[in-house]
Amino acid sequence: MKNDQKTGRFHFAYLIAAACCAISAASVGLTISCAGIFFDPVSAELGVGKGDFAVYMSILLFASTLTLTVAGKVYAKYNARTIILINVIIVSLSFAAMSALNSVYQFYAAGVFLGIAMAFLFFLLVPTVINRWFKARVGFFMGLCSAFTGVGGILFNPLGAYVITNYGWRTGYLSFAILNLALALPFALVIKNFPGDKGLRPYGDTGDASPDGKPVGATGVSYSTAVRGGAFYITLLFGFLIAFLTTVNFYLPSYAGSLGLSLTLGAAIASASMVGNTAGKVLLGAINDRSVVLGLTFTTACGFIGIGMMIFLAKAGVWVVLAGAVLYGISYAGMAVQTPLTVRKIFGNRNYSQIYSTIAMVAAFSTAIGSAAWGFVVDKTGSYAVTFSLAMGVAVLTFVFGGLSLRSGKKLRHD
Repeated sequence: MKNDQKTGRFHFAYLIAAACCAISAASVGLTISCAGIFFDPVSAELGVGKGDFAVYMSILLFASTLTLTVAGKVYAKYNARTIILINVIIVSLSFAAMSALNSVYQFYAAGVFLGIAMAFLFFLLVPTVINRWFKARVGFFMGLCSAFTGVGGILFNPLGAYVITNYGWRTGYLSFAILNLALALPFALVIKNFPGDKGLRPYGDTGDASPDGKPVGATGVSYSTAVRGGAFYITLLFGFLIAFLTTVNFYLPSYAGSLGLSLTLGAAIASASMVGNTAGKVLLGAINDRSVVLGLTFTTACGFIGIGMMIFLAKAGVWVVLAGAVLYGISYAGMAVQTPLTVRKIFGNRNYSQIYSTIAMVAAFSTAIGSAAWGFVVDKTGSYAVTFSLAMGVAVLTFVFGGLSLRSGKKLRHD
């Protein structure tokens, strides 16, 4: 096998990373990061509340949760390019269909199809493909590719808003369908299943050989062994907690309103969180390349300190709230970066996609319930101080169980 990194030549893995960036920005960015711009115009025309319409996003997440029970096995059994192509097309067909829908229940059905696609493209694409193609700087490239979901939101939210304002929401969905095909489909065609398909080793593979002279293959814990051990269930709880913490993000604008801040400042605080989220994915990836423990510490510390600044130091000025939102956004990035890298550290590469898909399923379920749970706490207590204090407690528990999972993983034998 060739090793382009060894000779200093361009490695095909870079093109794989570019493909993951493009698909994350288009298919995932348009579906997840740009969903909110349609809530007002669509709900108004259908004559339903924004909350009733937004239920389709909860259905999307629950559909992803269910799909993740098998998605890892699908990635392990079938060609990644075929899987990605099919799901990119599903996203575009769903958007095209949504441009013609006339009932909120029809949107709920569309949410099911989008949720199935997001299981493969949002939760598993980057961890699975980058893990196959990179042996060095895995964290950096995983963080970089994941960050493009936020880049997609930054680029396509203004574009989508312009189309909706001038041509209507139906044209907006149709333009998203076309845009997704134009950007994601060509890059999906670039994807190769494994480096061996191109006669290459993974980027950073030194070509170390086993005693019989054959290249060392993927090592790690088998899926059947993993699910019988305590480390797996501790990691499941870690995945649940870190995902639960991300759903605080939905309540930042309403928290800003409780401080008497304008809608514009509320939007700025939410944007500050997204800036932290986007930059945090790249930063966390680089930190994890040095130490997964350091990455875990940094992720949870940013969440704890950021939320604390927003709730306890808000009187010092709006800039403190903005700074806290940026720090919290870095913690928010942990679900996309820290979780898969922690799983890789504990269980290795051998059955990574199957193991991670199960943990991602729990994370997806956590976001589905967490998005409403914090609201119930606010309604019940009438206090963001109580709600955010509980969120700080979740950050501490995330650190504790993340550390326990890494410690338990040291006892596992990687074959």
